[in-house]
Amino acid sequence: MRKWWSSFGFALALAGPAAGADAGAPPPALPPCVKVQTQAIFSGAGYNHVVSIDNGCTRAADCEVSTDVAPEKLAVTVPTRESRDLVTFRGSPASEFKATVKCALKQ
Repeated sequence: MRKWWSSFGFALALAGPAAGADAGAPPPALPPCVKVQTQAIFSGAGYNHVVSIDNGCTRAADCEVSTDVAPEKLAVTVPTRESRDLVTFRGSPASEFKATVKCALKQ
């Protein structure tokens, strides 16, 4: 029994990296130098959903933002070493939301 588990573990260890983590995988949605944060800020009439994008890259970033509450895509360009805040929804009853952000660096 012990030998079987050892062989199985060894086979898994070899199979994992051999499959190639990047093989056929889509490119990342965000460059490593672009950071995103979300906030739901209470404003009396509900929550304002804010998506903040911080571009620490050496090139401007073209981004698309949508959320599970406001699925329509918003486009924003974030200049080099700057940040932008987008209000995606005002007066929401939801205190939580999930943002989908995709950015590509300009050439």
